[in-house]
Amino acid sequence: MLRLVARNFVATLDPITLLVMFGQPAFLIVILGTMFSQLIPSVGASGSYVAYLVPGMIASQMITGAVLAGRIFWLDRRWAMVEQIFSGPFLRAEYLAALLLTALLFSLVGVGIMVLVALPLIGLTPLSPFEGFVILGTIALGSLCFGGLLIAIGGRIRSANLYFTIQSLLQYFLIFISTVYYPVTAKTPVVLRAIVYANPLTYAANTVRDGFTHSFGPSDLIGASILAGLAAITFGLAVLSFRSLEMGPVQ
Repeated sequence: MLRLVARNFVATLDPITLLVMFGQPAFLIVILGTMFSQLIPSVGASGSYVAYLVPGMIASQMITGAVLAGRIFWLDRRWAMVEQIFSGPFLRAEYLAALLLTALLFSLVGVGIMVLVALPLIGLTPLSPFEGFVILGTIALGSLCFGGLLIAIGGRIRSANLYFTIQSLLQYFLIFISTVYYPVTAKTPVVLRAIVYANPLTYAANTVRDGFTHSFGPSDLIGASILAGLAAITFGLAVLSFRSLEMGPVQ
């Protein structure tokens, strides 16, 4: 499994991929944090808007890691690498575990980049070991949840256009209709509020944000339970997808 993880990193660590996947969120922190802070004086317990935005962008890195893992899996199918890997000394379970571990590790790389970008803007208050554990645990659950979902989808679809269209729609829906960029308030329309709270990324973003503001509460336990349940479901879907995975060329 570790050999497959190393292979995933070597295959993906090209400058263009890193710039697009990790540079864009860092760019958004700088631009949105600088410009919107002039329009939004404060946001709840976070204080400034940039202090609200940074934890949300950190949480969104679980989507980045999942997208990269899904991309690796699809390209493996496209170029018949799946067949080559399975013809070697690798089990399907090891390949699936390597993809999910890759999603988690890429998410943590993104978290590190977001933290480095945020330091000059807002600094970062010291976190207790418990707060750090909860934040990293939330990232891990989210990576498993979204990574399992994209792998399950990638295992059932044989069209590149369809897969990457679904991936893009899911990515933008999950990030923009959540609390990553903006809070839910009493003025938020009821329908939109319901959609935001149906989005698992909302719970991840809120939990990470509460960790940075030292304000964990019962809602974070609910959010963690929801993420854990969804992670178990999507992991099961990914396993089922692998069991019935059809070999052969895809378009």
